[in-house]
Amino acid sequence: MKILHTSDLHIGHSIGGFDRYDEFKMFFEWLLEVIKKEKMDILIISGDIFDVYFPSNEAVALYYDFLVKLRGVLKKVIIIGGNHDSPKYLKAPKEILKFLDIVVVSGANDDFKEVIEFDDFEIVAVSFLREGILKKFDSDIVEAIKKIYSHKSDKKLITTAHFTVYGSEVSSERDIYIGKIENVPSSVFEGYDYVALGHIHKPQEIKKGVIYSGSPLQLSFNENYQKKVVVLDTDTMEYKFVDVPKFREFYSLKGGFEYIKEEIGKIKKDSFVEIELDEVVSSVELEKLRKNDLKIVKIKMPFKEILRDEVEIKSITPVDFIKEIFKDDEDLDEILKIVDEIRGEDEN
Repeated sequence: MKILHTSDLHIGHSIGGFDRYDEFKMFFEWLLEVIKKEKMDILIISGDIFDVYFPSNEAVALYYDFLVKLRGVLKKVIIIGGNHDSPKYLKAPKEILKFLDIVVVSGANDDFKEVIEFDDFEIVAVSFLREGILKKFDSDIVEAIKKIYSHKSDKKLITTAHFTVYGSEVSSERDIYIGKIENVPSSVFEGYDYVALGHIHKPQEIKKGVIYSGSPLQLSFNENYQKKVVVLDTDTMEYKFVDVPKFREFYSLKGGFEYIKEEIGKIKKDSFVEIELDEVVSSVELEKLRKNDLKIVKIKMPFKEILRDEVEIKSITPVDFIKEIFKDDEDLDEILKIVDEIRGEDEN
């Protein structure tokens, strides 16, 4: 059989307030074509299905729309919860999803491990392991993880995991660790022929058969490397990385105003852009950098410690600050009286 391994979808993710619905839609369309073209049998998603605990209705609809399209295409879909996923949210439709040959291991205290048997191999699906689960097995985290992954079989063994394995190269993951479940030694997977890892966004091989597929979409500006999924052949236990297309470009521009202004004109439509100016410019000038067909995520300038009248911020009192803000307000005198009353009460 052939297994496609991916992880860290983070459906619903946005950057700088910009929605990424179209990118996720394009990724799922591409993934479905790969599954059909490569005649895949099983899909494994190793955690972080959604970006937040309570995803938007749009994100949920996109997720289930993709799962429904897999019916009749794959023999089995195996999904585990990650640290970004709500166990209750993933677990709720579990029984219904079984009719679609979809196994969900949510990460709840009573739903963190499930064994799925096939003719010549078994998949031990293990979700992200929260502290409450680990404490049931051992006070030592590594020992607890070893016990959870302990599984004997005469068949080939495949498992899943969602945590940081020692030796992995991290990028922009938002760390949500329970206890010290990080830098776990790969020895906890002793006896397994393939480990479908999730949590780290950069695709990489920790050692033979211990693989991070990485996130299929670029989730930050410093994830500037080729995104991939992994295809595993269970007959030979050989695997390969498959490149994921880039559905939107990311650009980081640094330099002076005129240089940035010129470079912006060369950027592909709908790209995400972050700008770091090496000089202070006015808000009027900044507006000249904003193009309607680009998604400007942020603009950073050197910090200038002055107000309009060139008074150093260090010397400004709270009253001076209020005067500056409300200087054109006809109620300034009344506002200052209230401030004096508050300050008088504080002194008493």
